[in-house]
Amino acid sequence: MALAANLVFAGDGAVRFVLAAAVVLVLATWWRRPRHDGWAVAVVEGVVTAGAALVLPVPQPVLAFLFGTTTRRALHGGSRRYPVTSLPGLAGYVGGLAVSLSRAERPDPDVLMSGVMPLLGLVIGTFALHETVRAVQAQRAARRTVDALLQATPVGLALLDEHGTPRLHNARARELFGWDDGPGTVPCPHGAGLTRCGDGCASVDGPIEVEPRDGLVLAVHTGPVEQESGPDHTVVAAVDVSKRRLWEEALRDRAERDELTGLASRAHFLHLVQEAVELGGPVGLLVVDLDRFKDVNDADGHEVGDRYLKAVAARLRSALTPRAIAGRLGGDEFAVLAPGFDVRDTVRLAKSVLSKLNDAPRQFGASIGVAVCQGESGAADLLRDADTAMYVAKRDGGNRFRLFRREMGEQALARQRDKADLRTAVEEGQLVVHYQPIVDLATGAVTSAEALVRWQRPGVGLLGPDAFIGLAEETGLIVPLGENVLETACRQAVCWHAEGRALGVTVNVSTRELSTPGFLPRLERVLATTGLQPGRLTVEVTESVWADEPAMRSLVAVRDAGVRVALDDFGTGYSSLGYLQRYPFDVVKIDRTFTGELGHNGRTEGVIRCIIELADVLGARTVAEGIETPEQADWLREAGCAYAQGYLFGKPADADSWNTQPAASPGS
Repeated sequence: MALAANLVFAGDGAVRFVLAAAVVLVLATWWRRPRHDGWAVAVVEGVVTAGAALVLPVPQPVLAFLFGTTTRRALHGGSRRYPVTSLPGLAGYVGGLAVSLSRAERPDPDVLMSGVMPLLGLVIGTFALHETVRAVQAQRAARRTVDALLQATPVGLALLDEHGTPRLHNARARELFGWDDGPGTVPCPHGAGLTRCGDGCASVDGPIEVEPRDGLVLAVHTGPVEQESGPDHTVVAAVDVSKRRLWEEALRDRAERDELTGLASRAHFLHLVQEAVELGGPVGLLVVDLDRFKDVNDADGHEVGDRYLKAVAARLRSALTPRAIAGRLGGDEFAVLAPGFDVRDTVRLAKSVLSKLNDAPRQFGASIGVAVCQGESGAADLLRDADTAMYVAKRDGGNRFRLFRREMGEQALARQRDKADLRTAVEEGQLVVHYQPIVDLATGAVTSAEALVRWQRPGVGLLGPDAFIGLAEETGLIVPLGENVLETACRQAVCWHAEGRALGVTVNVSTRELSTPGFLPRLERVLATTGLQPGRLTVEVTESVWADEPAMRSLVAVRDAGVRVALDDFGTGYSSLGYLQRYPFDVVKIDRTFTGELGHNGRTEGVIRCIIELADVLGARTVAEGIETPEQADWLREAGCAYAQGYLFGKPADADSWNTQPAASPGS
């Protein structure tokens, strides 16, 4: 406005009015569009400065106008527009001043200095102003960015002074620390404020955990902030770790607890045993193995088996004293740890556990091994001793407990040697097959032979099956052992047939063999390899097969393949007329416990007659075992028994020395 007034009142010529109007136009443009004027305004500014420099007697009003335009652009023109769009005004002024000086006959140096030197200051000053503006704007942008980040972050941030008073904080900090009524203090685990804590929580390396209110757990990180004057401040970063703590506790509980029963898991229980032994003093341990869980699981399914295990776990808990801990080692094996229990206390605990497991209405039979560590042995020894005592309890009939004694350990070592020797025997062919004749009581002719396995143990001699079959069942060696016996017996039957002896062969097969996947394919492979007709082979099983559903399915498949099936020891185990009707057998064998009473017990003779008549009704033939006298054979013949075997007809012998007289005819 000052330039316009100078042009009107102090300028030369009529052009001064045009220039004054142009100045007013520029001012109007600045007012209407303060940040969006373009090159047109910049050119008009250049024309105004050039014209004003020519028509005005002094350059100061023009310099003032230039200062206004360049300062304005330094403030609002932007980093790219300011230097360029200011050039037309500067160039117009310089051009106009140069023309004005050239007209003078003798240019005044003072006029030159007063017109040019301020221009240099103007340029330098406005550039400095522009850079300052840019710095301030960048700082504002950075502050807005930081403010947005601080407000958006899930981390609570606060800057505390030396008194613990928050000087700066974000909304998340207010939420986490519960500062509803304004900034408060940051708590620490020791109750005092963070910066006032005597334990140095404010300078701890790493996070500290605080609980400002129930259910909320914060991990708080701290760091010093140096001040130019006065005590240092403390920056605080708080993170909500409540969910992580819940997850960690759930994972820890899952690792330490058996998922099915809720008892201590195997890994956690063994860790507790190790800790208890390392603390010193007596430590009692019970190893509890359920006696008939496999039968329940196989007969009723895994769902029923799981409920069975849960019920056992509940009984165990109810029998525990406050210091005792129960765990599940796996499958149907449980354990109870009793720190501080001596022998008497541990035995009393074993009695309580066994009593609870056998409470009505449902009884859970279990074999319990008891061992006590007095500090002279380790955790592994304690577990081994309790496990050994448990196997002794199971061997003694089950549903009882046994306290470990040193001789049990010696027996366990001997049993381990027996297992290793039996494995060697199976692999190296130390097992031999003997055959006992089965005769037709009507004709006295030998019609078949029962294959009986023996162990020719080096340094010991010939051992009967009672000495090692149980061990083979326990170790799983019964499967390769049974397959070897089956193949050997089938080959021998083929040899006899080639010699003109039309003899069948009977092979004992355990329930475990039958329940093993692949038994039928192995049987079919043996028959195909040896060339024995299926009808000349009889597979003999005991009544325990009825309690094993997979074994029964396998037995039915065996009979469907044309192989005969014999039921051994009928009447001594799981005898059931329903089973006999549902699963027909070709042969029913009368156990020696009955035939041994012939001639001495009239009731037993009646039982034998019932078995013979029952087998006849069901279409099966009977074989009487353990016949040692002619009187027994005569009685059985008159009672209708078809076949018999025993020492009266021949003892088991190897194939080379076995006497088949009188041999059966091919048609018998």
